Amino acid sequence: MTAVQFERHHTATAYVVARGKTLLLWHHKLRMWLPPGGHLEQNEDPVQGACREALEESGLPVEIIPPVDLLRCDGPAVLPPPAVILVEDIVRADQPFHQHIDHVYFTRAQALVDFAAPIPHGAHAWVTAEDLARAFSLPAPDGTLVPVAEDVRLLGIRALAAAAALEP
Repeated sequence: MTAVQFERHHTATAYVVARGKTLLLWHHKLRMWLPPGGHLEQNEDPVQGACREALEESGLPVEIIPPVDLLRCDGPAVLPPPAVILVEDIVRADQPFHQHIDHVYFTRAQALVDFAAPIPHGAHAWVTAEDLARAFSLPAPDGTLVPVAEDVRLLGIRALAAAAALEP
């Protein structure tokens, strides 16, 4: 196995679900629609990072949706695993090539969500499973229509399904 010749950064992503919708944010540097997320801070585990990023970017406290078969025991502490770990190539003119090892979690808002209210991050859209079921575009802040990436759509559908499975 050869050594990696570029940097890799650990990141965490939180698909925030509320009342049958999930949140997408406009990422102005990458020029794409993504769920809340970002780099892990020093000594932060991926669960803490996903919840922190969701709160910082959406203004909403969230809880992780754990898998139904999550191990429960007296010790050691058990963290819910991410729904998936993505290895993402980051290609930007202002940075050298690197990768994000992205721990992707499904979460649900712990507060009532006003879908029309502004959020700290700025440009955003709340989308449904019906929206995500097919290829579609959302307008960037400059009005340009930007396609929502396939992985974002597919994971959004799974996040909505995971949240719906918790409903009584």
